Amino acid sequence: MRGEIYKDLALITAIIIQEDILNGTIFQTFDKAYDIAKAFQQDNPQGKNWEGLSPNFDEAVIIFAKQYDNINE
Repeated sequence: MRGEIYKDLALITAIIIQEDILNGTIFQTFDKAYDIAKAFQQDNPQGKNWEGLSPNFDEAVIIFAKQYDNINE
């Protein structure tokens, strides 16, 4: 179970970096993206069924990351 939590955290971090939400290189943004991923994971526990939801998982991560980044600037 613990390994799945870390895998989920890595996936969330990757989505944030891939979408270039933080406007920087991977080296410039990794720590911040990881912190946002941890916050997202706290609000959305692992195992949540995203199938058929709107927004879907990727969209929810992107929305959360943009809001989190704006709030914490």
